[in-house]
Amino acid sequence: MSIIAMESELVARVNELIELCKRAVAEQRISDESVGCVNAIHSKPGKSKSPLDQRKKLKQKLQLALKDAENVQEALLAAQSKILEIKAIEHQIKVAKGPRSFRRGVLMSLLQDNAKSLPLWAGRVGASPPPFCGAVGTSKPEDYVVAGDHVAALVPDPEARGPDSATLESWILAEIVAYSAEKKEFRVDDVDAEEGKVRYVLEKAKVIPLPKWKADPVVNPEAIFPKGTVVLALYPQTTCFYRALVDNSPSHVHDEYSLYFEDPSYPNGYAPAIRIPQRYVIFCPSGDPKNTEGNERKPPPGGQKKR
Repeated sequence: MSIIAMESELVARVNELIELCKRAVAEQRISDESVGCVNAIHSKPGKSKSPLDQRKKLKQKLQLALKDAENVQEALLAAQSKILEIKAIEHQIKVAKGPRSFRRGVLMSLLQDNAKSLPLWAGRVGASPPPFCGAVGTSKPEDYVVAGDHVAALVPDPEARGPDSATLESWILAEIVAYSAEKKEFRVDDVDAEEGKVRYVLEKAKVIPLPKWKADPVVNPEAIFPKGTVVLALYPQTTCFYRALVDNSPSHVHDEYSLYFEDPSYPNGYAPAIRIPQRYVIFCPSGDPKNTEGNERKPPPGGQKKR
């Protein structure tokens, strides 16, 4: 498909999204009216009707309000699915146009925007959150990720040296190019390559997809890393992931994690807590190498990590 055709398809999908949003607004208006009727019965019960009739009427209104709320949810989920379709087409267009480098400030701004725009998981009542909703993982990431998704990738770091001068590995932010089911390998690009694309071929164990959905701590607390958990997190203004300890978990959908990043320059081994959005807090493998020891890229005092 040509770029022009893909851009036309993108416009069509955006128009469909607009219609779905209009539908969601209309369904929400109907739902609000149903809830208003329920509240009215509670606040002003009819004097001429028996308690049995009142309960029957209230039950009918509650059932209607529940149905209307489900209609709102269906409309919002349809809009969310359409957004994912739009993002997929945008990625296809980006690939077709070829490599594009960003100034570092622009890249950091885009990463912040990605964290803010992470969609909130809103499943049906009683449904379990899917893989890559917050802290929920899977043993088969290849079944859920597609080209263009961001991941943490464990790659050789020429600037990092161990005690024996051997090259160490670091977790960086990368973008999936493709997955080979035959070789069980991912091809990924470093998102912060200074000159063109730097591509790596990595085994599954060295690739951890980032969350695709934000978890609601109230509705799905099981999808949130609890206090005291060791995680990998993207350090602010960098494209590197480092080990950190969860100080406080998010308490609501707009809240962030409070994390202590490992830093040997501090007496207790941890830098002061900073806040990191759900998008950039992921599972830390048990065998993760500690690059903060004997590593030329270790953070200097104050936690100002570089990359």
